[in-house]
Amino acid sequence: MIKNEIFFLGVSATVILGLLFLILFYLVIRKWLEQRVRKKIDECMETLSPQIFEFISEGKISRHLHLDSDIKKKAAEELLTKFAANLTGEDETEKLRGFADSHLRNYFKQQLKSRRWSIRMNALYHIEDLHLTELQPQVLESARNEKVSHDERVQSLRILAAFQYEEIFDLLRSNSDYLSDGELRNIILRLNDHKFCEFILGFHKSGKQLKYAVVDAAGVRKDLKYVNFIESVYASYDGEARLRAVKALSSLGVVKDLSPYLKLRHSGDWKERMMAAKLFGSLKEPELLPYLLELLHDASWWVRSQAGQSIMLYPDGRKELQLVLETSNDSYAKDMAWEWINKGDFV
Repeated sequence: MIKNEIFFLGVSATVILGLLFLILFYLVIRKWLEQRVRKKIDECMETLSPQIFEFISEGKISRHLHLDSDIKKKAAEELLTKFAANLTGEDETEKLRGFADSHLRNYFKQQLKSRRWSIRMNALYHIEDLHLTELQPQVLESARNEKVSHDERVQSLRILAAFQYEEIFDLLRSNSDYLSDGELRNIILRLNDHKFCEFILGFHKSGKQLKYAVVDAAGVRKDLKYVNFIESVYASYDGEARLRAVKALSSLGVVKDLSPYLKLRHSGDWKERMMAAKLFGSLKEPELLPYLLELLHDASWWVRSQAGQSIMLYPDGRKELQLVLETSNDSYAKDMAWEWINKGDFV
């Protein structure tokens, strides 16, 4: 019985070692093949670089320039992406985009149909970098495909926004429930003013996640023409939408009338009191400083911290905090004043 068990264990160990050896052999061969392909790509890049650069800079196409293999196309793809990141002139950029469209359009089409997720994602990134608007139908197909991964859908929507796709509002509205705030905001910020105004006009029929992202984007754009829109959101909505509106106004540093926002400092929601402190700091109106000192004594640590930071934005902020430190009976307010006095130089 014991001999049988020993024999069985020996056979099992031999099989496991054999499998491990096969896996190791496979990994070594795979690594060798990858390095071999990488070497060929690098060699092609050295050959193609001056030829492609000559076309981009002077418009001359070399008779030796033939992208007749996947290796050469991969090399050209990497070169064009590098050039695109460094070009600033419109003429050179347009030549680069035209070259990519002429020589790599079908190559990217094939990659978008690959079974491998990494190849499809890589193609989407390059389509964005090279601004290949001719591939918009294929990108749109990817965005609408229910079987694609979340990352592919987000990247496809980013590209369509950058391309100013005509129906981007409807497309984002139907996808907004599946995207995070950051993803939606990043997509919307790629829109030009004309397309962004469509989102403002359609704001009231958008889902809540899309509403939040539009308000955030209006603040990030830092354009005063959006003040009326943001203030209308503040006046018409409550909860998270109103908080986002106050945050956006804080980014702009402008309001048309202070009075609607003064009541926030007495809100039962600590987040609204905190955003009031943030807004008062960005506005830097002298009459708001007493309200910030009041908020420095708030029961919430977050409100006190934001109030301290905002006070430091005022010309006499450090002096006001020093006065709190010396005269206040509130130990929490004094602690916060001390904290911002000592780190205020880094605000």
